[in-house]
Amino acid sequence: MLETFGIVDDKIIPICVMATMSSGKSTFINAILGEEILPEKNEACTSRALAVINNQYTQETRAYLHKKDGTKGVVEIFNQGIVSRINADENVESVLIEKNILSLSNLKKQIVLIDTPGVNNSEDIRHAKRTEDILKRIRKGIIIYLLNVTQLATNDDEILLQMVLDNLRKKPDVRIIFVLNKIDMLDEEKESISNVICVAKQYIKSHGVENIKIFPISALSAKTFRMKLYGNCMTKNEEKHLEQNFPEYYCTTKSMLQYADSYNQYREEYKIGDLKVTEYELRRAIENTGIVEIEKQLQEFILQQEIEQINLDSYSILEGYKDLEGVYSRKRKSKNIKNYEGEVKWICKSCKQINGEYDNCINCGESNVRLSLI
Repeated sequence: MLETFGIVDDKIIPICVMATMSSGKSTFINAILGEEILPEKNEACTSRALAVINNQYTQETRAYLHKKDGTKGVVEIFNQGIVSRINADENVESVLIEKNILSLSNLKKQIVLIDTPGVNNSEDIRHAKRTEDILKRIRKGIIIYLLNVTQLATNDDEILLQMVLDNLRKKPDVRIIFVLNKIDMLDEEKESISNVICVAKQYIKSHGVENIKIFPISALSAKTFRMKLYGNCMTKNEEKHLEQNFPEYYCTTKSMLQYADSYNQYREEYKIGDLKVTEYELRRAIENTGIVEIEKQLQEFILQQEIEQINLDSYSILEGYKDLEGVYSRKRKSKNIKNYEGEVKWICKSCKQINGEYDNCINCGESNVRLSLI
């Protein structure tokens, strides 16, 4: 997809972000980047896609340009106004932005974030054609499909979603992730986040997609929080948004993780002393111990070292092994006193299992009777 810049597809992992106009696509990508690189106007500027390649060894952000007149150039990007001017230049044919994306880590291949044109079929048909061209060319990677929680199931979204799914049906190596953006714009007194997520799932399911996972997010909050974390310059409006919204997320009242499937795999509530806690709360407590970050680091080291995983089932040397009973068994099944290790006190009147300290049979759960030994 980046042959123009001498980068072949098997050296990169493309992550294509697709959405209709006004879904917050550029804000979402800027949230990943941790600063405002892409313009966030509520309009589609050009019909070209913008690619951001992750270079973890650079401290600067640059844009490499190919122009229609054959000119090749590089431009330093120090604010999103630079990219806006590049977008407005009709002589620019291809753009590749190079940046160290702190929230993503390259492993065997370099990650490339691709901002596809925002589709609005009533505005400019070139945007839809360019997006479809990218869909046809992608063979491996990830598509992030962004849904606008305030404008679900619009005509434009119906057309784009169907186009994306039609192109992916024969591409098993391309994964699609659904993201529900602008959660913070919901009036939770009138509609709950859980209900809106269910509606979004039904909408996607109606297009033939099963086992749907949706990741809710406020891209604007994520962007401003990260900009503060990384020490980037912020506008007055961004500072205002940060001041107004951070207390809610800090107190977890608006945590999007409580709605994520990965934090609610068992759908259980747990009792700890007098407390009743959700699975989400328990998982967050585990994260706070620090073990999760250690595991992430270990996983990263393993992948970097390219350690091959061994499938023991494929080794014939392990075939023929059988389960051991007796003292190694969890229940230590035995109906012969001589084979039972431990103090013998009970026998099950139902299955005749020899038991030790337990009032109920360790085999079938029925009541025991005291065993009289002569």
